[in-house]
Amino acid sequence: MLSFALASQVIGLSGASGTRAGGSLLLLALAAHYQYLSLPPELGWLATPQALGAFVALLAFEMYTQRDSDLRMVLGLAQFALSAGSGATVALASMGVGTEQLPPWAVGAVGAFVAVATLSVRQWVHTRVDQLETEVLHPRRWLLRTEDVFGLGLAAVAILWAPLSLALVLLFTLACGAAGLVAYRLEARSRRACPTGCGAKIREEASRCPRCRADVPVAKAVDLRLGGRMRDALRGALGSGNSSAPRMEPGIQRDGGKAPSRLG
Repeated sequence: MLSFALASQVIGLSGASGTRAGGSLLLLALAAHYQYLSLPPELGWLATPQALGAFVALLAFEMYTQRDSDLRMVLGLAQFALSAGSGATVALASMGVGTEQLPPWAVGAVGAFVAVATLSVRQWVHTRVDQLETEVLHPRRWLLRTEDVFGLGLAAVAILWAPLSLALVLLFTLACGAAGLVAYRLEARSRRACPTGCGAKIREEASRCPRCRADVPVAKAVDLRLGGRMRDALRGALGSGNSSAPRMEPGIQRDGGKAPSRLG
């Protein structure tokens, strides 16, 4: 049977993979590189300098993409695959591929499940917190900073003192549930009554009431373009690059009119 400390380490590292997949792999590889823990021969490549560099790049890429809502939408399935792969890897590395009575695939499946479950809870909280974003209030920014610290801290605790990591995972689950509930209550206050008088509370950007199915005027427009920020940034860069090109004065007619010559 598995010891409590070993099970806690598996759950802690897999939960960290659902928060910051690159961070859990990086800390596990650093611990093995400096011989704080031993890896099974099949996973000895995790402690190589090449793998450490790849994990640093992966963590930086992950932290960058988490801060852009458009990139998060594009890389949604890739993030699940990354978390599942990281969770399975750290679970096998912490227990050893030769796992007593449990087959390796079962250990990897448990690690992947814990990581994906943690990621799903995080995304659920993000959808609630994103609805509270305003020009002045940015709760999602603080949520991401908290996740950065928590993900790396959880992986470190799972390596240094495994039983505490299990308590942190449970605390994280309860905190996510409470944060999501608070965000939902706050978002409900900003809803408006359906203009048809059916009594439903609809969102400001809604164009149809979900209860009476009636078309309603949109009170707040939302930009739903995929990659809208990247497209705007590209257009801005192209516009600034063409700013030195000669332009027609506002008074010149565009339908067949010619711009005056600059040669005299």
